[in-house]
Amino acid sequence: MSNILTHAEYKRIERIGAVITLGANFLGALITYFYLAVVQPIPQGSSPLIDVPYWSSLVSVAAIVSLLFLGNFVGGRANRYFPKWVTRLIDGAPVADVPPQARREILQYPASVALVSFSMWFVAGFFFGFLLSGAWQALASVFGVGGVITSAIVYFAVDSVWRPVVWLFFPDGRTNDVGAWRNSVKWRLVLGFVLVGFYPAALLSLTAVSRAEALLEAENPQAILLNLYIAVGVISLVAASAGFALATLVSHSIVDPLRRLQDAMGRVAKNDLNVRLLADTNDELGYVTQGFNEMVTGLRHAEVMRNLLNLYVSPEVAREAIAHGTKLGGQLVECTVLFSDIRGFTSLSEQMPPEQLIDLLNRYMSRMVDVVIANDGLVNKFGGDSLLAVFGSPLNPAENHAAQAIRAALQMQKSLKGFNAEQKVRSQPELQIGIGLASGPVVAGNVGGEGRIEYTVIGDTVNLAARLQDLTKQLSRSVLSSAITVEQAARDMPFVAEPLDPIEVRGKSEPVKIYAMISEL
Repeated sequence: MSNILTHAEYKRIERIGAVITLGANFLGALITYFYLAVVQPIPQGSSPLIDVPYWSSLVSVAAIVSLLFLGNFVGGRANRYFPKWVTRLIDGAPVADVPPQARREILQYPASVALVSFSMWFVAGFFFGFLLSGAWQALASVFGVGGVITSAIVYFAVDSVWRPVVWLFFPDGRTNDVGAWRNSVKWRLVLGFVLVGFYPAALLSLTAVSRAEALLEAENPQAILLNLYIAVGVISLVAASAGFALATLVSHSIVDPLRRLQDAMGRVAKNDLNVRLLADTNDELGYVTQGFNEMVTGLRHAEVMRNLLNLYVSPEVAREAIAHGTKLGGQLVECTVLFSDIRGFTSLSEQMPPEQLIDLLNRYMSRMVDVVIANDGLVNKFGGDSLLAVFGSPLNPAENHAAQAIRAALQMQKSLKGFNAEQKVRSQPELQIGIGLASGPVVAGNVGGEGRIEYTVIGDTVNLAARLQDLTKQLSRSVLSSAITVEQAARDMPFVAEPLDPIEVRGKSEPVKIYAMISEL
């Protein structure tokens, strides 16, 4: 079943459309007949209005009703394709199966209804011309006075209620791809202006001129003058009513799509990229709607790519690449490097199935990454079971980077206890990790080639953090830190650290003074 339109809703739209078409034409025909038969003729006696024979009124009403039913029949025959497809689409048939003829008929339906109405008014002009013995003048009066305005009202009124059916046939919003006749926004406004502004003024002018000419030769000037008052009053009242209806319908046909577009843009501004507009016209507003949907689709794809990018590199690196490009090179900065590694991971990987091992590693890394980010650290890379994080790099500058790193390392140990508690419940191996901290100069920037680059930090400080992590197992310590890191952090946070004897570190010419980190105070 369609989630756009139901059978009951479609039947309701059909009934409303029929009431609009028949009601507008019938009312317009009665008003036009009354005006042309009673008001417009110049009085010949003392009465300001013409006395129309009873039989003439009956014949006229019968003719009007006959023409209405004839128009309804012709309109039904004109649209051969879409009615059966409405039922099929509501029942769940794919839109791709709908033939182009049916989709064109759906878009052109309001215009086809108005055209049939227009044609019936043309036929009515001939009828009244014969009945009232006015020849072509009566034809022009009937066709021009009633036909144009009534058909325009029918067009815009049917168009306003028909739009949900258009949504059913064009859920993708591509209303401009089927080659249907289109009524542009420009010509809607022009038509509305002519019918609301120019048309009544022209009719009033013609009426005034005809009465002025009659007054020059009239034997009954008082009756003609009174007739003029009545004619002007009738024209003004009908013009005001029809003008208000037309102006309202024309404005709604333009404003409603714009209001939906405005609401959708507001949702996009709030980062809701699941919004999609249903196009119901193939004019400029249809193009705008289609373009908006394509724009949102592009934004949605870009958001997916950005989220994927943030998964493969840190958000800071992603933002830097988007803002300043990916130029190779780096800069020398003072920062603190944190290096962590799971002890005994190689033997652990031999004992566990790959799927279970990956699940364990992902759950562990998720906890550690959260701790690093919570302390304003930059997760630079993963190396299997190892993690390299940087504090105070150009992408996350901080004067207290040493304190941030020590706090993160101690909190990682605390988070590991919670992780191991979960592992115990799962009857899975518990983990032990070692963490090395070092502060000093590093080169931070993009490294690689034109086809593949990586943002990283390089230098002796990085190597020292990795070596200290290696020593944690040998010294039976969880977190080892260089003396420089401890000295810098002491200015920004209280903690407990145990000084150890200087130790030989591979790659260093002299023993390195280190500390075992115990806890925060």
